[in-house]
Order: sequence, then C-alpha cells, then structure tokens
Amino acid sequence: MSEQLENLRQAYQILKRNVIRTLRTQRGADTQLTYQVNEVLQFSGAIQIHRAIIPAAELATVEQSITEMIDALEEARHESSDMPTGPSLPVVSRTSTGGRPRVEIDPEILRQALALRGPSHLEEVFGVGARTIRRRALEYGLVEPGEPVYTDTPQEDGSISRTYTSTSAPVSTISDDELDSLLASILETFPNFGRRMLKGRLRNLGHRVPRDRIAASYLRVHGSPGAFGARFIHRTPYTVAGANSLWHHDGQHGLIRFKIVIHCFIDGKSRLVTGIAVNDNNRAQTVLELFQDAVRRYGLPSRVRGDHGAENILVAVMMETERGVERGSYIWGRSVNNTRIERLWYDVTHAFGFKWKKFFTDLEVNHGLNPTVPEHIWLLHHLFLPSIQQDALEWAEAWNQHDLQIRGERTRSPHDMFFFSQLQDGPRGLERMVVPTDDEVADPSTYGIDWDVADDPALMHHFLMQNPEEWADSNPFSPNAHDLSEVVCEAPEAPFTAEQIAYLDHELASTIDLTSRSMTVRKLVWKEAFAICSAFYE
Repeated sequence: MSEQLENLRQAYQILKRNVIRTLRTQRGADTQLTYQVNEVLQFSGAIQIHRAIIPAAELATVEQSITEMIDALEEARHESSDMPTGPSLPVVSRTSTGGRPRVEIDPEILRQALALRGPSHLEEVFGVGARTIRRRALEYGLVEPGEPVYTDTPQEDGSISRTYTSTSAPVSTISDDELDSLLASILETFPNFGRRMLKGRLRNLGHRVPRDRIAASYLRVHGSPGAFGARFIHRTPYTVAGANSLWHHDGQHGLIRFKIVIHCFIDGKSRLVTGIAVNDNNRAQTVLELFQDAVRRYGLPSRVRGDHGAENILVAVMMETERGVERGSYIWGRSVNNTRIERLWYDVTHAFGFKWKKFFTDLEVNHGLNPTVPEHIWLLHHLFLPSIQQDALEWAEAWNQHDLQIRGERTRSPHDMFFFSQLQDGPRGLERMVVPTDDEVADPSTYGIDWDVADDPALMHHFLMQNPEEWADSNPFSPNAHDLSEVVCEAPEAPFTAEQIAYLDHELASTIDLTSRSMTVRKLVWKEAFAICSAFYE
C-alpha cells in the first residue's frame, strides 16, 4: 500500500506542476486547457479508487486542490497570460475647468486613429462621444470643418426642400480612365489581386474608391472578374493576447533554385506584416537585420515563433537576451505548425511569387538562363532582385491596408487591428527593455498554432510544395527536429570589374526603360544584358 500511496503523491506533484505551467502559458487556449482539465479529472478518479489508503487529512487537501485546479483552468479559458508590458496608453484625460471637466485626447493618437476609423467607431475605444472626438479633431486642426448637416432650399411653389449632407469619407475624384490606368498598373505587378487587395493598394496610394467603381474598372481592364467570384476564404481559430504578443517568421524558398529567399515577419494578433525582404542569401545575420528593422518600427514582441532553420539562430539569441530564457521567448517548431506565416506565404505566392518563378522559368527554357552557372545567377540578381523587393514592399503595404473579413467582427485592416490592439488590449513591446515577468512557457511547440490548418487542402498543398525538406528527417517517427536544419543559399561573386558593370548598366539604361514593370520589357532587359555579358568574354 505504501508504494501505491507514494506513486499517487508523485503523480500529484507532476500534475500540480503541469497545471501551474498551463495556467501561466495557455490562458485563452481552449484545446490545451480542456486537455489539462481532463488530466486533472483522470487523477481525481484514481484518487477515488485508492482513497482508502490515503490519510484523511491528506485526502481532504488533495480533493480541495483538485477542485481549485479545475476552477482555475476553467477561468483561464477566458484570460491570457501574456500581459501588457506597460500601463495603458494615456489617450484620454480630463482637466478641471471650474465646471464640467474638459475631455482631452492625445493629438497624435487621435490623428492616427482618425486615419483608420471615423469618430463614431472611436467612441468605444476612447470612452467618449463621437461629437467630443469631432470637436477635438477640429481644435487640433486634424480635420476641416464640415458642411451643415442639412440645407433648406426654397422652391417655386413656396415649399422648402431639405438636403442632408453626407458624412461619409470623401471618395477619390479620379476619372474612369485614370482609375483604369491605375488598376492596370497594379494588376501588371500583382495579377492575382482580388477586390479587397486592390482596394487596399489604392488606399495605400491615397485613393478611396467605392467597390462598385473598382469592380467596373476591373471588368474594363481585365475582363471577366474570376478573382471577384466565389473565393475560398481560409479561416481557422487563433487566439493571442494582443499585438506584439507573438510574431511569426519564416523564409520562403519558392525561388531557391535561383538563389533567392523571401524572409518575412508577421504579428499574430493583427496579421500585420512587420517586415519582409527578398534576399540573395539565407544567412542568420540577414534574418536578424530584417528583424531588428521591424522592431525599430513596431516594437519588440513578447515571443517569436520560427522553425528549426539555422538562419533563425541569431533572432532566437536576441529574443532570449531581451526577453529572458526558459519562457519561450523564441519558440522553435516545425514549419507546418507556424500557421500564421504559412497562410501568408499562400498569398505572397499568388500575389507576386508565382509571377517571378514563371518568368525565370521562361528565361531558363527560352532565353539562355542556366541556374547552375554562378555568372547567370549573378546577372539575374543584378537585374531583378531590386524589382522583386519593390514588389514585396508594395504588396506588404497593400496587405496591411486591405480589409480582412473576420467572422463575427467588422471588416478591419491589419494596420487597424495592430493600432487599436495597443490601445484596447494594452501596449506590448513599445519599451524594448521591459521584460515581462512570471510568464514561463512549458510547451512552446503548442503556443500560437491554428490547430485546424491541416484540414485546409489548398494551404497544405502549397506548404508541401514550398517546404519539401520539412518531412526529410532521418527518423520519420521523430516528433521534433533535434538539430537545426540549414538551407544553403549564397549569392555568387560578381564576375566582372566595376567598370564592366557600370558599362552594362549604362548600355541597358540608354536602350530600355528599366523602370517598366512589364514582364515583357524585363524579358528584353535580360536578353540585352545577356548579350552584353557574353561579349565581355569574347
């Protein structure tokens, strides 16, 4: 009996540690909390079976602890362990005026908020009325005085005609021809953009265009709008505490045959692309520099999730240095579990990645490109790497401004969600050196995963095509990668002198419009450059 009692005592200690860790790391994660509740219930059943061998006082303590564990786990389903790293931002204050306190709103925050939402949608955020918000915006010079709410116009028969002024945001006054030209330019760069991404890109360029005008222009420019028809929307449950709670990052190898890797960071809460870069290498220093640039713009996240790639090691070192060790500051896991960024790669590929892969393949089949020849790869990078980077940055700007349709919520852009999460969920990462306390991660591999993503055949097919090495472990039954994997990608050295490269650039600029976004013109650029480079060897 003593051995059974000792086993129960040891099992209780293990269960206690697991529950404490789950409460610290998985608040709001329904699947993991339910699993932990089931473990507690199973232990409770074992206690009831063997209660005869347990001292009465000890039995009462254990039963009370089990009840408290279950209550705490149930309560945690509605909370989050990733607390804000500082107090709420001082957006609204009240000052004494001898009468009713005057409401003050931070001018800079109000300016940014009004760029995303109108006064009526800011009432809940600021806790003051829309009219107060409007008055402060007028006082700060953030908006122009509006037209009268209505205008009365006397009619010939003596009656009065009342016309109400629209309060909707002003729309762009560009003509249909100008809109068609603008849309044609966008679709030349991003041929698979749908209506929302087109609207986001137009908004990023400073144009507010109604949906019906965009649809009509698309018809004129592109013909039958297949991309505007029934579109499969990929939705799976996902929950983190707030903006900058968890970033996801990865490298996309769709163009690795041509020694090109796309690296990207995305905020899990808002889906905001915080950093994206097209690189000619897969070095850890390159990934770190992109991360540091993103941190300067958006703040330091509480955690970052990435795969077991060796290129991620310096980001992991920085996160554990800044945020602490043994808390999951950097979460290592398989790419297939890094679902936020894998979803994004699906959009990146269809927006501009496939366009470039198709272009390079055509150069290989029909225009002399040999990807195994370092000199050819150097020329490819010299001619087109800046253009791919330009596509990536413009796509990210459009993505951050485009409206996402989220079930049960109003449509909001990633920029909108990131900004207002800092106000409503509490600021995170704005002070780089603030280290969250009491936030240990017991099982990093389960944090920040969309568990239903494996049911999406389109996303899984895309993932397997882009990450064939994911399933190439030496032990096919191993649940985790024990060693860092390395996808080698190094840019070749320039095969020509600085004078020859300057001559090449001058000859191309004098005969071809190098600013053109047309893939046909870019094909001509390759052919001319190929001929000039061939002449260097004669």
